[in-house]
Amino acid sequence: MMKLSTPRVLSMHLSTRALSARMSFRLKSTNFAEHTPSPPKLPKEQQEEFEKLQKLANSQAAIDEYNRQIREEGSTSSEISTASTGTDVGATAQYFKTIPEFEGDRNPVTGEVGGPKQEPLRHNDWSYNGRVTDF
Repeated sequence: MMKLSTPRVLSMHLSTRALSARMSFRLKSTNFAEHTPSPPKLPKEQQEEFEKLQKLANSQAAIDEYNRQIREEGSTSSEISTASTGTDVGATAQYFKTIPEFEGDRNPVTGEVGGPKQEPLRHNDWSYNGRVTDF
């Protein structure tokens, strides 16, 4: 009986070794930080400089400096004047303005009172001049 159990024990021992080797290989190959897509690492000096510049850019001093420059320059830029009016993005452009199809509160075609001045379903969705308003 000893001779019969020895091959089984040996084969069991080999399969356990193979399994443990396979598991250790899997654990090494699935290291999350090793295989994630990312840009190449910076050298230490450049990484420190980058972190210093990020910290400076996110500080209150940088924000105050930017606001001071905007006040000194005034609103000569069209971007600043558009942003300062508080309107919707692109609402000041001529091609986004709705052209009314009728005058008054009552739509002569549908009889709707107080509805939109332009038919929203003309292009098979709720859009005004190509701008969808119903999601």
